[in-house]
Amino acid sequence: MKNLRERKAYWTYNLQNKCFTGKAPIKKAASINEMKRDILALAFAVGYMIIKMKGFKCFLLYEMCILTLICSGIAQRSPYKEDIYNRRSNKKKKNDKPNIIVIITDDQDELLGSMHVMPKTLKWMRDQGVHFNNSFVSTPMCCPSRSSFLTGMYTHNHHVYTNNHNCSSPYWQANHESRSFATYLSNAGYRTGYFGKYLNEYNGTYIPAGWREWLGLVKNSRFYNYTVNFNGQKMKHDDNYYQDYLTDLIANDSVTFLKRSKQYFPKRPVLMVLSTPAPHGPEDAAPQYQHLFYNNTFHRTPSWNVAPNYDKQYLLKVTGKMEPIEQRFTDVLQQKRLQTLQSVDDLVDKVCTELWMLGELDNTYIIYTSDHGYHLGQFGVIKGKALPYDFDTRVPLYMRGPGILPRSKISNMVLNIDIAATILDIAGLEIPDHFDGKSILRLIKAYRDPQNVDSKGFVKTRKPWGDTVLLERGKITGKRYKDMMREQKRTFMENLVSMPNMPDNLLRYATPKQRRIYKECAKPENQPPCKEDQKYQCVHDPRRKLPRLMKCRPGDETKDLMLNDNGPPCHCKKRRKRRRIARLQRKYLQTQMKTSNLRSSIKRKKRSYINSVDENSVPPVQPVDRRCRVLQNNTVSCDQILYKDAEAWKNHKDQLDDMIQEYRKMLEDLRKYRRHLKKEKPRETFLSQFDKSDDFLDSVGMPGTSPACKCDTNLTNFNTRKEAIKEARKERRKRKRKNKNKKRKRDCNQNDLKCTLHDNDRWKTPPLWNSSYWNLQSGEKLRRRDHPACKRENMDCSIMDNSHWKTQPYWTNGPFCFCSNSNNNTYWCLRTINSTHDLLYCEFINNFISYYDLTKDPFQLKNAIHDVNYGVLQQLHEQLNEIRKCHGYKECSKASQSTKEPKNTRLLRYEYDDYSFLDNS
Repeated sequence: MKNLRERKAYWTYNLQNKCFTGKAPIKKAASINEMKRDILALAFAVGYMIIKMKGFKCFLLYEMCILTLICSGIAQRSPYKEDIYNRRSNKKKKNDKPNIIVIITDDQDELLGSMHVMPKTLKWMRDQGVHFNNSFVSTPMCCPSRSSFLTGMYTHNHHVYTNNHNCSSPYWQANHESRSFATYLSNAGYRTGYFGKYLNEYNGTYIPAGWREWLGLVKNSRFYNYTVNFNGQKMKHDDNYYQDYLTDLIANDSVTFLKRSKQYFPKRPVLMVLSTPAPHGPEDAAPQYQHLFYNNTFHRTPSWNVAPNYDKQYLLKVTGKMEPIEQRFTDVLQQKRLQTLQSVDDLVDKVCTELWMLGELDNTYIIYTSDHGYHLGQFGVIKGKALPYDFDTRVPLYMRGPGILPRSKISNMVLNIDIAATILDIAGLEIPDHFDGKSILRLIKAYRDPQNVDSKGFVKTRKPWGDTVLLERGKITGKRYKDMMREQKRTFMENLVSMPNMPDNLLRYATPKQRRIYKECAKPENQPPCKEDQKYQCVHDPRRKLPRLMKCRPGDETKDLMLNDNGPPCHCKKRRKRRRIARLQRKYLQTQMKTSNLRSSIKRKKRSYINSVDENSVPPVQPVDRRCRVLQNNTVSCDQILYKDAEAWKNHKDQLDDMIQEYRKMLEDLRKYRRHLKKEKPRETFLSQFDKSDDFLDSVGMPGTSPACKCDTNLTNFNTRKEAIKEARKERRKRKRKNKNKKRKRDCNQNDLKCTLHDNDRWKTPPLWNSSYWNLQSGEKLRRRDHPACKRENMDCSIMDNSHWKTQPYWTNGPFCFCSNSNNNTYWCLRTINSTHDLLYCEFINNFISYYDLTKDPFQLKNAIHDVNYGVLQQLHEQLNEIRKCHGYKECSKASQSTKEPKNTRLLRYEYDDYSFLDNS
């Protein structure tokens, strides 16, 4: 019976022929939807028979027959009852593939309490699944993180560095979009569907490869007044909550797709990605939740409003404490973000309930996560993301499905690039080699054995699970790349002396000529001295950085032309040439000036402080051993013994005090000498010893007083014109000040009041007053980012005013400026978590270095770079360089393995005075 008409005829026939005989019709419902259609057809048949037959007795008879049919024919023999009371009958077949559903939010944090207000999600996901409490994202920005989620690759491999650069570009579409996990699952027979936000720069003109059902949001997150691409057609939505609220639209369309897939394709598994805009801005909550979470303070962590931070990167150095209006803004923003998540909580409950009603819940893997974290006032930054700290990089990650123990918690590090590999592993597909991530099903399977889990929740797998991940943000700009190339080239030139042992990473900076010389000098047959039948020899000259390749001439067999540090043993042609030039110049001057005793007069002695100062007047400065150094980030680091041994610290400090006093005495003496020389300046100049006649002055090219001397007759006119220009400038400034004062008092004076006009020139420091901003024309769009009133050098600043939010609760406390990022906030970090380590090591593009030990400082308040041994820093630097250039699972998995020795024990016996490894960061 395929349609409702056949079911109506079936139940009418059973009522007419079997109710009077006491025999209930035997009918078995194949599914829940079929049972619903049976009940509807039965109701229609009963109504039809009541109208056709008359009498109360017949009505009671048919009522009893209906109860008999429901109890005996549907409820007792329907597998729906078995689904409710006997879950074992709902087990999947061995050949069936499970369904996969991924729910990803936008800007949801893990450490600011957002999950505490989602009870439905916690009931379905945490209480019936596993929680990965150390889940991170490789790049805490929307488009790079979502690109890593789709491709399973680090940012340095898919090249989407920011929300603008290469985000949904033609390069991305041609090289990486066609290799997402959706393509592999679609080819394997899955019905795929994507609903919600895709990438920030997605223009809605196409459907990405691999997706059967497509509801993609055009551009960035919005809740109202947005455009979506629905299966190839652009659809514009307005601001009606019941029809246009994006979170509810995602929930409804995804459930519809799920129902139709199981109705028309019951044997095909489903892959769905539900990408909600919440809690991203503009933080428009559903009307029924706009009164919740007033004065919520979950976001006020110990690092909240801790500013300024002079031991951190540039952005946090220049960011001060928040003003009261800014503190209030963080509270309101936290309230609105939590309100938007309530609709996401309803979405999770709706999808899970529909799966349960379809009998597919136990055959479905559901993953809940976010693209990155968020901060609200942490370290004084009012709002934003893109920082390397845990509140931006740590995200919630829950997973439920077949074989997952309820209320599990795994502490191993998991990255967002692991989700794509996990989806392919769930579908039973082979993970491609270009994926950088690994499947977390290994951890889930190993967690079933209690012997593999320690007291802290870390799971031990057969193959070691990496405990270090790469956090990267931004890319090297062209200017910075040229600077690094110059530094590497300079390093190459400094290492040319040891050419046979030069590392390969420096050879790429050599010119073709340098490479040819290096290749020839590395050959044994070109080593000096010249031997019989040898054509060339390589000569190392200490005066030249590049070795010389010289021909072997007859007679060189017994000569060793290897030059030592004492200089060349032979003649010096350059010095002879210089002497000849000096002699010719001296002869010319003698001829012109008619004097023979010129050499002693014009010879300039070498200026030296030692020759001019009496040795007894100033005590000699004793040299001090170099136990402290200035690092590249303008911080001082000393030997570890000075931080541990009080006696050594005191001795070194006393020695530095003595040196400071001696140098101060020397400086004061030098000032006295300078003052003395100024007073005793000789009256006779150099030319006083020569003839001062006009003939002599003409001979040396100086103007004299003779009538033949030709002087500038326009000099007087030039001075007069210069004075006139100065006077005109003064008058112009005076007139400008006068007009400015008139402008401020114009149209403002009254008889009983003294008024002043306030214009754009009133304030000289940000936030500036801009009358054009407050008097916008109708239809003119306000530019909040990089607003003229909020511009700061090297900073990314925006303005916040009362018109920012269009839904309740509104902001009514007035405008203010805030800076959320800086142009040098590019970094590469190592994040390590295991049973003994919990650290964050970062290198910024401006050579700033930071290190945080979260076992002692869980909120990353102090930069402990000076407490780490030099050898450990060098080891972290080398590991960071290795993981920054990894490609594929094998290389990245090998680079993610940290050292097995406890912290600060390896390489402690060595002393490292070389900081050259810090220059290459």
